[in-house]
Amino acid sequence: MNQIFTAAFLIPLLAAGVRMCVPLVLGSVGEVFAEKTGVMNIGLEGQMLIGSLIAFICAYFSGSLLIGIIAGAFSGMLGALLIAFWSVYRRQDQSVVGIMFNIFALGFTNFLYRAVFGVSTSKASVDILPTIAIPGLSKIPWIGDILFNQNILTYLAFAIAIAAYFILKKTRFGLQVDATGENPKAARAAGIDVRKMRLAGYLFCGAMAGLAGAYLSLGVVGTFTEDMSAGRGFICLAVTILARWNSLSAVAASLLFGAVQALQLRLQAIGSSLPYQFFVALPYLVTLVSLLIVGRNIHAPKDLGKVYNQEGR
Repeated sequence: MNQIFTAAFLIPLLAAGVRMCVPLVLGSVGEVFAEKTGVMNIGLEGQMLIGSLIAFICAYFSGSLLIGIIAGAFSGMLGALLIAFWSVYRRQDQSVVGIMFNIFALGFTNFLYRAVFGVSTSKASVDILPTIAIPGLSKIPWIGDILFNQNILTYLAFAIAIAAYFILKKTRFGLQVDATGENPKAARAAGIDVRKMRLAGYLFCGAMAGLAGAYLSLGVVGTFTEDMSAGRGFICLAVTILARWNSLSAVAASLLFGAVQALQLRLQAIGSSLPYQFFVALPYLVTLVSLLIVGRNIHAPKDLGKVYNQEGR
């Protein structure tokens, strides 16, 4: 047990936690934006899963990880567009549409992978994204190895979170986003196209989910596996609530869950009398406990999840 409190254990643990939090950062920042416009992207899990497969297929056949990443983001946007059509323009229940999309995505990705690569014991694979050590910063004791020796998508995820915070908090566009989620009728009276704003929320969230999926397949394992997102999309929904719709707070919450996920893998590796299923369930247990402890007196956008009827008064 003493080995847990050594630098040799903690530095790799925290560095792995940063790597594992990236899909949560991307997904939760996208969800923050979407929910601020008044829509819940329950299909985040499915968009992440489709993004991981499409990114892998495109990278595998093109030989370019960049093409795979771009394709993953666009596939997530395409999935979000499908959900937005039914939720925003056809005024169907957002939760039902999102759940149905998740079910579709699970079956579709399994079918498409087998259709492209066949059924085999050996998995197709590509090289993963290389790590990029930032000169100077990567040499800082502890912090350098943890934060500044990661791949490009890790840096991009944190940059997007910071940019999203300033856009939502410090710009006129951010005020329009807030108005759309809080009082869409007043926003419409002020000249804001509520449906287009909510469509933008879905598309941005879908792009972030697609990037998160691309990170899983191209930045972590270099292949695609069944149900690769493994509930991360749903954790992103919880992170959004815990962060109180603040993208920087979402980064902090994502780092916590990433560290817990890295910890459970290392605890399994060093051995324990507890069954391994306990460690596998640990990140989800932490999610539930966090919601119970922190998720009180939270005020969501007032029109979140409600169907907006533009023709109504």
